[in-house]
Amino acid sequence: MKGRQEIGKRIKELRREHKFSQKFVAERLFISQAAYSLIESSQNGIVAEHIVNLSKLYDVTTDYLLKGDKFVIKMSISNGFVPYIGVSAHAGFIENYDGEAPLDNYDWYRIPGFNPTQNQKLFEVEGNSMAPTILSGDVVICQTQKKLENILDGSLVLIITKNSILVKRIRKNDDTTFLTLENDNVEDENEREKMEIKKQDIRELMMIRGKISGVLVPHHEIASKGKIKALEDALEMLKKEVYKLNKKIAAISH
Repeated sequence: MKGRQEIGKRIKELRREHKFSQKFVAERLFISQAAYSLIESSQNGIVAEHIVNLSKLYDVTTDYLLKGDKFVIKMSISNGFVPYIGVSAHAGFIENYDGEAPLDNYDWYRIPGFNPTQNQKLFEVEGNSMAPTILSGDVVICQTQKKLENILDGSLVLIITKNSILVKRIRKNDDTTFLTLENDNVEDENEREKMEIKKQDIRELMMIRGKISGVLVPHHEIASKGKIKALEDALEMLKKEVYKLNKKIAAISH
């Protein structure tokens, strides 16, 4: 009986905090105001379905409603959590996509340094078309961008179409029908593989804000990259010196 009284007390306090009437809450539970009043006054017990609906209404955990436990973290967007869609869930995500995909079946994570909003999601990447920028198995942090004109040329994007989820680099153009995309996995930038998709086939376009990778670069590769960078800097300096020398020679010749 004491547990029933405590539950009644908590849901009454929550209703008053939110300035809801008993009639308003009862309608959300699909019961009469009289039936709801009996729950608040602890004369009647409360069923599991009502507990779940009240937790959604007040954005609290079911543990708080049942036991008063305030230290259980509710995994939701309002608490800084972002839904994670792994490779195995891509097909289901596309199939169920209807403008606001159901997220209850996905894992949720918090990412230090990111301020999540309702339009952020985590996607696991499949394939190496964007290597070495993004590798297969990396998780990209994405945020919905509704205006294509706000995306800078060369930005990394994730695009959800009717049939697939694409991670590409965007190339801006004046074409009103097609959008140009590129892969990164080529040595020569001029030979990057391009693809075009119809803008009308895009269901959602998301900017890639960051990534989480499980790949560690071996020490010898770091050393090699450092040497290459030093050589590139030396070559750039040599080009500048040659340019200055050519200018001097040209001046003497005239």
